Amino acid sequence: MLNWFQLGLLAVSTPLTMVWLFLAMTKGKKYKSYTESVFAKEFQMRELFCVGFSAMALLHINTKSRKAQGKIKQISEIKGKKYAEYYYYILQGAKITYVYTILVVVLLLAVLADSQEALLLGLVLGGLTVAYINLSLQDKLTARRQELLMDLPQVLSKLTLLVNSGMVLRDAWKKASVTGSRILYVEMQNTSLEIENGVMEVEAYKNFAERCNIKEIRKFTSLIIQNLQKGNEELAYFLKEMSDEMWEVKKNEVKQKGEKANSKLLFPVLLIFIGILVMVLVPVMTQMG
Repeated sequence: MLNWFQLGLLAVSTPLTMVWLFLAMTKGKKYKSYTESVFAKEFQMRELFCVGFSAMALLHINTKSRKAQGKIKQISEIKGKKYAEYYYYILQGAKITYVYTILVVVLLLAVLADSQEALLLGLVLGGLTVAYINLSLQDKLTARRQELLMDLPQVLSKLTLLVNSGMVLRDAWKKASVTGSRILYVEMQNTSLEIENGVMEVEAYKNFAERCNIKEIRKFTSLIIQNLQKGNEELAYFLKEMSDEMWEVKKNEVKQKGEKANSKLLFPVLLIFIGILVMVLVPVMTQMG
């Protein structure tokens, strides 16, 4: 005999389950181009994302809100401006699919087990899933920005040498861009390609700053644009000055990383020490007893 708790959950879970089954079985073809995209392949259970996409359509969730635009701006740094909105759509579909699927499964399990704890655990699990996806994206963004910051001093040094040798900035930029294969060099190559395809030089550098959205690069591109507008007479001097400044930033960054690594090692060392202490003290205490 079902109690009131189970009946209440059953009343909620039955329509939710029916809707989930309907969306999963009938909307797969409609959203096939999304679920088979390269971006969707980054996620598990992508075949079921039609559930999330359909729910987004029913709830009128779009990419035009302020919060969505802020997230799209972050994604554009990782995936590029062209695909940022598309990736955001996939991301939202993934989140809603995971949460909806977990909710349905947990509600049914809670009914069968007559357990409030199972229901609470499921809700927590859904929240953790969304948090994990958000943190994964943030980790990628942080890693990208960190790599850009670490490579900037070397790029500035190369540009300073090339400009000092008499090379114009556009040529120096192109020559420096092919000396590496990491993110900063790739973005510089993209900027050179834009200039070759007819984009105004100033506009191309602004696009570069937008793609590499860290304050040091914004400052660097602002300096370049100002000198292009005034003339290149002092460009080499400013590049040298900023290069020296960025090397100091890099040294401090490396030092901070070392300190963080040491602090992370402290806890395992403490555990090992406690383990050794227990191993020594237990035999002694046993003999004394």
